Amino acid sequence: MRAHVAALDGLRFVAATLVVLTHAAFLTGSVTTTGLLGRLMGRGDLGVLIFFVLSGYLLHHGFVRARSGAPVSTTAYLSRRAARVLPAYWLVLVVVTIAAHPSARDVVLHAAAAQIYVAEAQITGYSQSWSIATEVSFYLCLPVAAWGLARAARRNPDWPAAICAAAVPLGIGITWLTSSSDLLTEVPYERWLPACSATFALGMLLAEVRARPSHVVSRWLGRLAAAPGPLLAVGGAAYLLATTPVAGKLTLGTVDGSRLAVKMTLGCIVAGAFLLPLILGPGNLWRATLAHPWAAGLGRISYGIFLWHVPVFTALYAVSGLEPFSGGLIPLLAFGMPITLGLAAVTYRFVERPLLARTRPQDDQQREQARRAGADLDPGRA
Repeated sequence: MRAHVAALDGLRFVAATLVVLTHAAFLTGSVTTTGLLGRLMGRGDLGVLIFFVLSGYLLHHGFVRARSGAPVSTTAYLSRRAARVLPAYWLVLVVVTIAAHPSARDVVLHAAAAQIYVAEAQITGYSQSWSIATEVSFYLCLPVAAWGLARAARRNPDWPAAICAAAVPLGIGITWLTSSSDLLTEVPYERWLPACSATFALGMLLAEVRARPSHVVSRWLGRLAAAPGPLLAVGGAAYLLATTPVAGKLTLGTVDGSRLAVKMTLGCIVAGAFLLPLILGPGNLWRATLAHPWAAGLGRISYGIFLWHVPVFTALYAVSGLEPFSGGLIPLLAFGMPITLGLAAVTYRFVERPLLARTRPQDDQQREQARRAGADLDPGRA
């Protein structure tokens, strides 16, 4: 189990690295000036979709286990999610606010993780924070979805996996209906939970099939996971295809719904190909690589890397006096990454880890109280 968890931490680092590279390539203009390498870095925004799939898998896995064991307290679950995400997010927001002097409206919207629901809610140096708003909306909806799937499981244990499997193409269909907006002037509907739901549904599906090995979908995915080499090749090919115009622009600008749907589909393939060998396959080199102490350790601070890298890059541009999109990818990474890693490590050590440790006793206590009271196993009722 430890290797399994460590490998997932390593996958977080992979996702964070992709996000860092896409912002570095965009800020320096390398997306359009360095050929294939620039396009590969420019499509690193698929790292966000990997994060979404991981969230769907890891969080729903706890609710799946609760069907036959200790119930999940919704209060404890939400408290733990808040402790995991919000304090570090708010800390970086305060620093960015002091440096960038955004409007009070934009600060409030970002603090409430509501910036994606309003037009023109942008803060210089904190543009990547939109995905936190999407994640928070998923956190709030998951207990209800898990409760409904638990009820379906009582009728037929195979139904939850079938429902999640159907939700993936449904989510891609919603993405198809959601043309992207002008991020500077319009409400970004493509960042709302429904438009991103295919990724979370895929993660939930993987949690369901892992808990039900006899399900036909589980057996099929297990066969794929047993051969990680070809699976990773498929993921790499999907990533490469996503750098072409079929998945939309690599720079800012509106994209029609069909290309958004293609990008979402390819992102799900990439995330699924990377994740499947870690959770359903036997021991393999991919899992061992991501479970390496260096990869897993960097994965544990990946949230801080995600939060800090854009503010650090923006600050370096401001201090140096260089104009954005004027090159300098290597110097930006050479100076920006050590600073980002240092800030991420400090944030993890003094903000994330202590607060998470404080939520664990509360979580354990509420589960024990629920067991003694004979509480319903439905997580939505706890």
